[in-house]
Amino acid sequence: MPESSLKSSRDRRVLDLYDRVLEIEQRLIPTGLHVFGRAPGFREIRSLLRMVASFERTTAVSAGAGRETVKALTDLVAEGLGLFDYATLLKDSEVNEQRLQERERVESLVSEAVDLFVADRAFHRAAAHLQERANVTIEESQRVFEVLARVRTELEKSDELQSLCRALRGRYIEPGPGADIIQNPDVLPTGRNTHAVNPYTVPSTTAVKKAAPIVAALLERHRSETGRYPESMAMVLWGIDNIKTQGEAVAQALNLMGVRPRRDSLNRATDVDVIPIEDLGRPRIDVIMTVSGIFRDLFGATMALLDKAVRVVSALDEPDDLNFVAKHVRARMKDDGASLEDAAARVFSNAAGNYGANVNFMVLDSQWRESDELGDLFVTRKCFAYGRGGDSREARALLDRALSRVELTYQNIDSTEVGITDVDHYFEYLGGVSKAVEKRSGARPRVYLSDSTSPGAKVRTLEETIKLETRTKTLNPKWYEGMLSHGFSGVAEIEHHVTNTFGWSATADAVDKWIYDEVAQTFVLDEQMLARLCEMNPHAARAMVGRLLEASGRGLWSADESVLSKLRESFLGLEDRLEGVTA
Repeated sequence: MPESSLKSSRDRRVLDLYDRVLEIEQRLIPTGLHVFGRAPGFREIRSLLRMVASFERTTAVSAGAGRETVKALTDLVAEGLGLFDYATLLKDSEVNEQRLQERERVESLVSEAVDLFVADRAFHRAAAHLQERANVTIEESQRVFEVLARVRTELEKSDELQSLCRALRGRYIEPGPGADIIQNPDVLPTGRNTHAVNPYTVPSTTAVKKAAPIVAALLERHRSETGRYPESMAMVLWGIDNIKTQGEAVAQALNLMGVRPRRDSLNRATDVDVIPIEDLGRPRIDVIMTVSGIFRDLFGATMALLDKAVRVVSALDEPDDLNFVAKHVRARMKDDGASLEDAAARVFSNAAGNYGANVNFMVLDSQWRESDELGDLFVTRKCFAYGRGGDSREARALLDRALSRVELTYQNIDSTEVGITDVDHYFEYLGGVSKAVEKRSGARPRVYLSDSTSPGAKVRTLEETIKLETRTKTLNPKWYEGMLSHGFSGVAEIEHHVTNTFGWSATADAVDKWIYDEVAQTFVLDEQMLARLCEMNPHAARAMVGRLLEASGRGLWSADESVLSKLRESFLGLEDRLEGVTA
């Protein structure tokens, strides 16, 4: 290889590593559990305001005066400096050193301005700073700082205790939307009675707009790694997430199939319009949707809309290589003699009245011998097809057949507060369907997650996401020391992260050896740390050590024998302590 090519390859590798370090450094993480009634501290407020300032927003001008669009501060600075828009800088900075320097310059100026705003509790000095350093007019930046001022005011107060007292007295609690603060600051102040959304308006216009770049990034990621578009994919849809984002994941599913919602005079999404293939610029993807029980209960009209989208797309007179939905439906009807109802079944959930895949319970209770059992359980629980009539019908064979074609599995992450190792439902659903696909297709699918919690359309593999969360949370002293400050509950939270990480080993074999090595070294082999964990919560400490031993015993972690010996010794010591056995 020529020397110039070697240098270029090295430069790209350095940029990639530097971008990953930046990603870890800038990742928003909780530094402790939420304390009911306590407002966030100064540092948390400053970090949240930086992220809030990085998104374009639509905000009310004044009472009855309509709404206006407020540009993201990052875009204003990039524009003022005569650079590409911030989303382009984010994308190009991964492979271009000049774009990386420009991106860092923009982020530095935004950070400086927000720090000045927070310190002064006024926008004047911050706005003047941006005008002088980035050619951003005071009028433009003032709009952003007015939004930040409202968010800060709401962050600094908490109505939780007062609202609890009002609720106990049977009095009215003011309602408010439920969402991520960064995505929708209107969730503040906390302590209100969370309301959902009008299910007939899902997906919202904003959700549809945000879906397009995420879908493009997802498909491009798969194409860059495999050389082609996926014909069929499985997607997880949750109820609470789509409430918080007003149907962002629903909009993604529709966009993947190449349709957009059609709205009536009441803004209800009642039908779909086909996006012409020349405008779409890619094939229509066949999407198998596995839906949570809560989604099923809350979004009956949305499920009918998704089913209608499948039927509309499958009826289009388009070539097989441009319409994978129609290709698979036609093949199923021709080769197997299936009815259109069966061939077009793509929306699956639990039987009416049932919830969850229960894969998490099987993993947490160690009630599985072969990993295929986890995928089989997922299908058993989720094999009820929902169509035009709304009533479910058990259709295990249909789900088995649909999953046998799947090449990738996918879920959207919509909150900085809850990640894939924070709760067990992620590996229950995304892990469960991935394991089901692996058995039925004969190959492990590619597993992706998109991140809509930061500017730009970021798509990561499951392995990348686990590594990121491990570095920024589980193995990050800022995170685990923040948890340990809560004593018993904090140790339990650390144990939950370790167990949920193990869940990804069980369902997707997606956890690198070094992660278990570092977890063991940080929390068990460090005698002082283990003593702290035992003092605060010996039950959670024993569960954590036991989970590490289980990972080794099941062949999911090839640990050194010296490490295993110390883990066994620690486990026996913890058992003796809990049983009151003394030396």
